[in-house]
Amino acid sequence: MEQRQLQFFVAVAEELSFTRAARRTHAVQSTVSASVRALERDLGAPLFERSTSKVTLTEAGKALLPQARRALDSLDQAREAVNGVLGGVTGSLRVGTLSGLTVVDLRSLVRDFRERYPEVQLSLSIDAAGTDGLLEGVRTGTLDVAFVGVQNPVPGVRLDPITTFQPRLLVPAHHPLATRDSVTRAEVAAEPFIDLPAGFCNRSRTDTDFRGAGITRQIAVEVSDLSTVPSFVESGIGIALVPPLVTETMTTVVAVPLDPPAESWTLAVATALSMAPTRATKAFLDLIDSHVVQRERY
Repeated sequence: MEQRQLQFFVAVAEELSFTRAARRTHAVQSTVSASVRALERDLGAPLFERSTSKVTLTEAGKALLPQARRALDSLDQAREAVNGVLGGVTGSLRVGTLSGLTVVDLRSLVRDFRERYPEVQLSLSIDAAGTDGLLEGVRTGTLDVAFVGVQNPVPGVRLDPITTFQPRLLVPAHHPLATRDSVTRAEVAAEPFIDLPAGFCNRSRTDTDFRGAGITRQIAVEVSDLSTVPSFVESGIGIALVPPLVTETMTTVVAVPLDPPAESWTLAVATALSMAPTRATKAFLDLIDSHVVQRERY
């Protein structure tokens, strides 16, 4: 079992395509296919189900994937240890983030990191499953660092807080509740809501909040980017329970406190407790604070 075989295997497993895996690893497709077949012969089991329309992992492939990732990470850390003696930061860095994030200037952070550590291959991604998906990526080692929204400690994950938000109701300026000093959960029980999909911090927190009050909400529209919520609220489609948002200032919406207040949530940087951070990860973490541009609004 060779390192390159594992790299090709992981690429195919994550892309579910030999063509995309070849493009990602800068290899020709026949080389990727031959390497994976050689790995399957070595292990004595097929790792992928192949058809003309799709590629899927077999049970053996699913079992191998987390171990292959750990093996490749261990090799990266071994190189990092040597590079630490020789000087310089190399390797790869996989960063996950939330859509619409403005607290941290990601573009300047990435630019700063790249200027300081040009030998590190950095990838930045958004998970379709929101915070839940990002935390799973950190736990399984597919992500080295992730910006996440959390309420409570997460098993297996170290969380370094950046800022904490207090959610409040967002209603259209013409809404009957817009002039109120506060609103109870019971008073908005029949209101349609704008929220994120299940698995995103804002959705999970709000569902838990209302469920605890014995209220089942009606979700009128699900959006994948928290920053777009104010425009949907402004249109009159529904209301929302969200933290202060930069995009609120561009719309005619009103924030009304919930009574009693909703539980606050924290924007944090997540890393795995089970794996020592690489030098690239440490270097990235050290730069984050200097690129936090504001902490009051998401």
